[in-house]
Formats: sequence, structure tokens, C-alpha cells
Amino acid sequence: MTDKNFFRSLPYFIIISIGTLAFWYFGREDIGMIAYASIIFILMLALRNTLHTIPFLFNLLFMISQTEWDMTQIPLYLYYLPMALVLGMIAHSLIYKTSIFKGKFFLGIAWLAVVAIISTAINDFAFDLNVLIILVVVIFLVILYGFYANSLECDNSLYLIKLMVVLGSLIATQVGLFYLNPEVDIQYALEHKTLNLGWGISNFVATYLIMFISATVYFVKKNKLHIVWIVIMLFEVGMLLFTLSRAGIIAFILTSVLLVIYMFVGYEKKWNLFLNLVIGTILVSAVAYLFRDYFITIWDRLELFGLDDNGRIDIWIDGWTKFKENLIYGAGVFTREVDDGLRMYHNTVLNILAWFGILGGIALLIQFYSLLRIFFYKFNSQKAILLIALIGVNLQGMVDNIYMMPQYMIIMFVMVAVVENANKIDRLRSELQVK
Repeated sequence: MTDKNFFRSLPYFIIISIGTLAFWYFGREDIGMIAYASIIFILMLALRNTLHTIPFLFNLLFMISQTEWDMTQIPLYLYYLPMALVLGMIAHSLIYKTSIFKGKFFLGIAWLAVVAIISTAINDFAFDLNVLIILVVVIFLVILYGFYANSLECDNSLYLIKLMVVLGSLIATQVGLFYLNPEVDIQYALEHKTLNLGWGISNFVATYLIMFISATVYFVKKNKLHIVWIVIMLFEVGMLLFTLSRAGIIAFILTSVLLVIYMFVGYEKKWNLFLNLVIGTILVSAVAYLFRDYFITIWDRLELFGLDDNGRIDIWIDGWTKFKENLIYGAGVFTREVDDGLRMYHNTVLNILAWFGILGGIALLIQFYSLLRIFFYKFNSQKAILLIALIGVNLQGMVDNIYMMPQYMIIMFVMVAVVENANKIDRLRSELQVK
């Protein structure tokens, strides 16, 4: 699992994430975001292969320490990131003749973007800053996918998995630091589910822990230091429990079935791996026992995953009603009636149908079909773990807001772009073998 290139190694990713953690912890994301965005811009100009921009881009998603402002009060430094990315992508495309309108995933997301624009126009919303930001974000995400799908080179699946492993530890550490803050009453925070890391509240934090824990499982299976990676994995699982996200925890329990199968299928020394899992579980459980009062509170708060739907059923009924009233184009992104702006329907499929109607649903089907084609071409262990990560978060997306959240969309699009480029290498190898 070694890599002679430092810039593709775990220590390099750890250094970047330590910087992220420092900017987040001390509330200086204004400096951090400008610094990382500037590095991305420079790398886009300097390198044909844009792979090395991804660690900085992903870390930026988890750097914001507070968001006590609405869309009309967004700090100026947050505008710097998309500006640097857009200018960098434009400059890179001109310098290296990179297209942004190709890719096997492009049709599904471009279709959805067009439907979003049409739906907004048809539903005659007042064209204010909120609407403008939503449309700009949708268009930006489409361009971002197209850019990375065509500017990455070689098979970088392992590179991405390494990065995701480090990000999982970063987020788990952020959760731990939130509760260790002297100003936070841990029992009160657990009883009232007050976790807020700035860039995300409990349910969103759970989303990315699910995704990145899956990457850690890759190292549990592939690296000889099983026990080290098992302890890291269990630490992340423990912090997932501290998010108190019932949907996230249930989604992870379901995903863990796939992860267990992944770990043991095709592995020769199954008993050795099993023994390491038992030892790791005992070690982490011993530490957890010292803080058992908190875990008891978590258990009580989750109420054994009780039948309380937190109002989701009413939200789903409202979403279905909106869809039936606006079958073709949907009712638009601001259709859910609330006083404080954009709200979603806590279900990926229903949300798209309510917002964008049947045409939006078709876009979602195209994306699903394209995703399966991309990941199952020359299926291997690296593609498998990345696919499991996406399955896990989308299971949560059946009862939480996942799809259309900018952070998730950026990560998903880059994951798809990385796997697409791996497929290009596989196709080239196949062609050379035929010749």
C-alpha cells in the first residue's frame, strides 16, 4: 500500500486535512478557503492532469466553522471559491484544450439542469438572489463534472480512496472536538441533538461519515496493519453514533452488510481478519465503557429507532401532492411552503419529482443507469468500495436530504469522473491486447 510519490500518499493528504482542521477549529476559514482555492487555481493552470486539485477541493467542503447567515448574507470569501474554480476551469480548458461537454454521466445531469431552468421559468418565481444562486449552483455542478471527467488522467481510484479515508478521520475528529469544547454540555447536546459543525448539522455529518467509513474498510481488507485501520474505522463509527442521525445510523447498518461481505469475499486469511476485528472491537469497547453514560444517552435519544417520523410523513404527502399538481415540470425548487427559504422533501426521488416533475424523474433514471454502467465496467475491489459508499449515502437519502446538496454532488461527480477515467485505461489496455 506504499506510494513513492509523496503527493499521492496518505501523509500528504493528512497534512492538507490538518490544515483544514486548524482553519475550522480556530474559525479562520476566511483565510483557509482563500488559500486552498488559490492553490486549486494555480494547479489548474500549471498541470494538465487536475488530479492534485481534488484534495484541496474536498477539504474546502468541510472547512466552514459557522453558517449563521442566509443566502443574502453570504461572506465574500465564499464567493471566491466558485470564482477561482470557474476561472481556473476556463483557463485550463483554453491552455490544454479540455472539453467540458463529454462524459457518460453528462446526459443525465445536463438534462436535470435544463429541466431545473425550465421549471423555474414556468413556475414564475420572483427572480431574486435566492433563485439566481440556485440556478448558478446547478449549472456550476454540471460544468464541474464535465471538467473533471475530461481533465483527469490515468486510474486514480486508489488515490481517491486514500483521500476519503483521511477525510473520514477529519470529520470524526471534528465531531469529537465539538463535544470536547468546554462550552458544550455533552449530556445536553446529546439529549437535544445540537451537533453543528458549521458546514453541516448532524444528518449531513452522518452522510459523509457513511461515505468515508466505507473507504476505511478498503484499507482494513487490503493493508496488513488490520488492527490499526479497524480502530480508525470503529472510531469513525463511534462518532457516527454521536451525530444522533437515526437515518444515517440505519443507513450505515444496512451498508455494513455490504461492507462485511466486501471484507471477507476473496480474502484468504479470513480468520486472521476476523480475529483482528474482534480485538479492535474489544479495544474500542473498553474505551467506550469509560464514557458509557454518553452512549446510554445516545441509546435513549434514538429510542431504539422508534416510530417517531419527525414530521417526514406529512412532508412526503406534501411532496407527492405537489408532484401530482405539476406532473411534467414539477413545482420548482421553492415549492415547499416555509418561511425561511429553500426546503427539501427528505427523499431523493420524491424531492426531484416534486421539484422537476416527470422530466426530472427521467433525468434521475438516466443518471442511475449511467452510474451502474460506469461502475460495473471491469468491476474490481476499488470500484466496489466506491460504489458501496454511494449506496450507503443514498440509502440515507430515502429519508434525508442528500441529493442536490452541493457538497454531496461535488464529491459524487468527482467519484464518477475518477471511475470513468479508470475505465478509459481499462479500455485502452483491452485494445492493446487485441492488437
